[in-house]
Amino acid sequence: MADFSPTRTHATWKPRVTAAHVPFFRCKTCGHVFAALDHGGEITLRNDGERSLINEPPYSNAEFHPECCGEPMELLKPIPHEEVEDKIKLNYQIVGGMNSNGLNVTWSVKDPTCKPRWFSLKTFTGIMTKYVMPKKWPPIVFGFADEDAFAYCDKNPCVECTFRCKRGMEIYAYVENLGLVVMPLDRMVPPGSGNTSFDEIKIPGLQ
Repeated sequence: MADFSPTRTHATWKPRVTAAHVPFFRCKTCGHVFAALDHGGEITLRNDGERSLINEPPYSNAEFHPECCGEPMELLKPIPHEEVEDKIKLNYQIVGGMNSNGLNVTWSVKDPTCKPRWFSLKTFTGIMTKYVMPKKWPPIVFGFADEDAFAYCDKNPCVECTFRCKRGMEIYAYVENLGLVVMPLDRMVPPGSGNTSFDEIKIPGLQ
């Protein structure tokens, strides 16, 4: 039997996270962008009667009012990725199976004035950010560890079945001349579509 990698999760139930977006603010004058991560309050778990608790990071239950250049910063409203596919098209693939779980984020620029500057990923346990460096080609790769690496099966790449292991996570792309574009990790390929082999999926504990 293969050894467990240091990043492999030991969680026995799928982690969950608040539906709240991560708040990002932009200065209308200088263009600085801030992410509101903490307000000094409690980091909580909410019980809604399901088996696993809902992680509620500080950004989910507080109001932030940052200022820059002597005026309030604007809260960036996430734009659903489907609404800007004529400008930039985002995509993702969950890879690595259970032992090397990760996420590949790809993009295709349709309008040369709308290029991504950075990507942030809201996970079950926090936030990860990566910049699109000069001459960087897709994909941007995020590595998962601990609860964020939870997977029902060991398929590589993920077949995007009904279990949707990463549901609740969100990709944020900060795109020039557009703003903040959001893409949830909740895609599901319907059984019988011919795009995956659901009969081959082995769910630990359900065999």
